Amino acid sequence: MTGEVSSKAKHLRDEERQEIQDCLKHGMTFKAIARRIGKDPTTISKEVKKHIKVRPSEYRRVKADGTPMPQEKCPALLKAPFVCNPCAKNSGSCRFERQVYVAKKAQAQYKDLLSEARPGIPLNKETFYRADEIITEGIKRGQHLYHILHSHDLGVSKSTVYRHLKRGYLSISPIDMPRVVKFKPHVDRKAERVPKALKIGRTYAK
Repeated sequence: MTGEVSSKAKHLRDEERQEIQDCLKHGMTFKAIARRIGKDPTTISKEVKKHIKVRPSEYRRVKADGTPMPQEKCPALLKAPFVCNPCAKNSGSCRFERQVYVAKKAQAQYKDLLSEARPGIPLNKETFYRADEIITEGIKRGQHLYHILHSHDLGVSKSTVYRHLKRGYLSISPIDMPRVVKFKPHVDRKAERVPKALKIGRTYAK
């Protein structure tokens, strides 16, 4: 593992994800990992929980008729770090379903997410990160989204930000914006169908 660094970037880099994986293996807490790579503990927690990979145990108990029994979740996974990375128990002898954080797969998922976000966004990679940083800092200070967008001339609309927020493209989550949490799901209401026979003789002419 590398020494402590300070990073102002909101998005995690490939080497930072690998550092998280190495630190988890050594049993380090989210707070210790965050301090090591210069991030917020919440960022580390969200990263790990977002990219958990579930792996069935190689050890499966079977019923009397030979049918495999449903796998249980290890009680240790109910609390941080929520993954089996620091567990020294051999996966082949563990009867519980395993949850792991794999840096390479997390980075691949992140790249896929970015590529999905690209269409329709008139921003390059650096501008996208910068806009995300400005919006995140503004929201955490309690500023209104409209004020953030126009005071920094970001060139994106509120609806675009809300759409990206819903899809998980930004560093913040909907819970960080109380107004978004209050939004009711949009329901498309179709106009009531009028039988063709009832339309006969109807015109817009007075």
